[in-house]
Amino acid sequence: MPNNKKLKLSKIKASDKAHPYSRKAVQMRRAINRQDKLVKQKSASDEKKTRTVERMLWFKYALPEDISIATNELVHDIIEQYIARNEEEIAEIRGKLRQGRPRPSRLDLLENLKSKDEQEYINGIEIPVLTDAKNVTILRSWEGDYNGLGRIKVVVVRRPVSTTDPVKGAPTEGAHVADSISSITGMQVDE
Repeated sequence: MPNNKKLKLSKIKASDKAHPYSRKAVQMRRAINRQDKLVKQKSASDEKKTRTVERMLWFKYALPEDISIATNELVHDIIEQYIARNEEEIAEIRGKLRQGRPRPSRLDLLENLKSKDEQEYINGIEIPVLTDAKNVTILRSWEGDYNGLGRIKVVVVRRPVSTTDPVKGAPTEGAHVADSISSITGMQVDE
């Protein structure tokens, strides 16, 4: 079957004279749907790029200048600060809430962003490698453009798993098994 589909509306001749059920009308609908799909994909891609750049910039300025290499504890503290970066604004908006008034959409947006970041931290959040001195210098010299992101190494970091039972405060049996497996293999074991 030949691939001679009209992909753009401008390539379809005499589109204003098409009968609603004609082949030309089908071509026009297909071209319009394709254009809509491409616009949605482009906006989703742009949003993802913007979010990635904002996250890298935040980590660039969150790392103290006097530290050239971050420890794992410091990395997790910085991630916790990243998740809580909008807490002041959320508290301010909640303080201004009045009884019987609808919640501001900004509050919903910030709370959704925080919950999304927390969930991403549990599943694995992608951040620049802060435990490598060379990568930290590259990150600090980065000027904030998307095209320069390829030079910065990134790593997926997960929230540390607690080895105590949240109800009783005692270590769980699965935690002992997971600890023994991870000590033997050197890999993190999810329960």
